[in-house]
Amino acid sequence: MIPALLIKIALVIIVVRSGYVAFNLLGRYRKSLLDLLYHASICILALSFLV
Repeated sequence: MIPALLIKIALVIIVVRSGYVAFNLLGRYRKSLLDLLYHASICILALSFLV
C-alpha cells in the first residue's frame, strides 16, 4: 500500500495546482466559467480528503 504521507503530499499538490489554476481563471471569468468551477471543485474535494 502507498504510505499515508505520500497520499497527503499528492493531495496538497492537487490543492495547490487546482487553486492556482482557478485563481488564474478568475481573470477570464466569462469565457471559462465551467473550467473555473471544475478546478474549484477539485480543490474543495482534495481539501475535504485532507481534513
